[in-house]
Amino acid sequence: MIDQTTLKSIEDLHRLKNEGVITEEEFERSKEKLLFGSKPASQPRPAVNPFGAPPTALPAVEDHKGWIMLPLKRYAEFTGRSTRREFWMFQLIYLALFVVGFLVIGGSVDAYGETSALGGFMLAMIMLALLGLLVPLLAVEVRRFHDQDRSGWFVLLNLIPYVGVILVYGMMLVDGTRGDNRFGPDPRSS
Repeated sequence: MIDQTTLKSIEDLHRLKNEGVITEEEFERSKEKLLFGSKPASQPRPAVNPFGAPPTALPAVEDHKGWIMLPLKRYAEFTGRSTRREFWMFQLIYLALFVVGFLVIGGSVDAYGETSALGGFMLAMIMLALLGLLVPLLAVEVRRFHDQDRSGWFVLLNLIPYVGVILVYGMMLVDGTRGDNRFGPDPRSS
């Protein structure tokens, strides 16, 4: 957290830079000194991410719950990149809810085709859950396309009747590009 004195000093430095009193290099050097202090050369400085905010830390490989929850932590984040594991672990939960929804529909219908009150309520809750998870599902799909160095607009392939979802799932199987690409740093390298 930056204190008010440091923030005021950085604002003053920015004003001096804009007025031409100090150069861009002097501004950056002074700002770094204000933010990080005079650290010895042996202490590494935090890496500067040219793509903006640092990516969300990935859970351990064996932390299945962490992988499932990661898209929910990045709820509506359509920037950056996501790994195949993040997509498929979240997809397991989404598909499980979808299957449970169909089972509830089938189990709550009587011989006359009428749905019981409890079945209708459960169906409404499952549908609300699926709708609530739609945004993170779309966001993780967009980030997977970004991981492959493709535009996030490829997610619109889902709208093609009959084959769109199959095309998208097939593309989600493709490994992402190694190293940084135009959408951010490689999530596997963190």
